[in-house]
Amino acid sequence: MLIAYEIVIPLLVGLAVSRYLRDVLRRLLIDLCGTAECSEFWVRVTTVLISAFPVLLALWFGHSDARDANLASVLRTTLIMTTAGIVAGVAVMAWSIAKSMPKAAK
Repeated sequence: MLIAYEIVIPLLVGLAVSRYLRDVLRRLLIDLCGTAECSEFWVRVTTVLISAFPVLLALWFGHSDARDANLASVLRTTLIMTTAGIVAGVAVMAWSIAKSMPKAAK
């Protein structure tokens, strides 16, 4: 039962952040990529990565299978790993986009 928290919470947070960034990311990537089709691919890749990375961290470092695991400790670890995953995923995405921008736009 506790493992469900380690999957559902990070996935929902990742999808919420992806949805929040989707429109502005799409417009930015159309400018960088040149076509809507190309930018749509990168928007979807970003959605997958921002949604999957927190889940990966929560499952990797979670401890729902430990004998002494309780709901509070699982939720705490899950929220820490989810936050770390979102911050890392968005930071990598922002750094990659910043590298791709023309010098005058920075």
